[in-house]
Amino acid sequence: MTVGLVFMMTGCSPSAPTGDALYQAAAERYYGYAADMHSVLMAVHEGEWAVDQGAYGAVPSSCQLGADEFGYFFDYARTVTIEQVDADALSAAAVAAFKELGLETEVATFGEGEAQEQNIIAAGGNVGRAVVTIRPATGWVRVTARPDCEPGAAADLSEMIFGGDMNRGAALRVPATEGVDSIPQFYFPEGGPLFYDDDGTPIVPQPVVTEVPQAPYGDDTP
Repeated sequence: MTVGLVFMMTGCSPSAPTGDALYQAAAERYYGYAADMHSVLMAVHEGEWAVDQGAYGAVPSSCQLGADEFGYFFDYARTVTIEQVDADALSAAAVAAFKELGLETEVATFGEGEAQEQNIIAAGGNVGRAVVTIRPATGWVRVTARPDCEPGAAADLSEMIFGGDMNRGAALRVPATEGVDSIPQFYFPEGGPLFYDDDGTPIVPQPVVTEVPQAPYGDDTP
């Protein structure tokens, strides 16, 4: 199991934020889009969603801003399988949720019968680009988001998010599900609750987090 591998790249812009400023900017970016995507999830299915391994959405990966400049981005993905799915109703709910966020939205349908797939694509705002994929034949739904690349070193930011602890145990402290009462988390220090077993299996039931740990980098309260 991995948590958004961070590529060690150089070439960050001299004007890119560092230290506390980097963490604060990233936290604000994360909490904004996480709240927006939670509203989309709950509009589509008001229940528990599985977090794609490595795509909780708070762990930065490197991206290229320019020819010799690199930054970071967040990768977000949730899935759920719904029995007796009404694909058109889910699609309409997703469109309405995105429009409520002020995003440009389009719907595309591919395939027929058992192979049919509906995609609701939204762009803009905090989420950058988001997609809701619905497969009516199986009731499988996947929601993804990819906010824009931001200036700052992904490796440095990741170390702060995990309190400097980047060993395998860090991956076990990232939530495996998101439900109605889930709250967004952006700091996962050593000693925090575990959401996965050592072999990468999600713990059932998941720990209930009612107050997220506060990082020592200023006020990052959502």
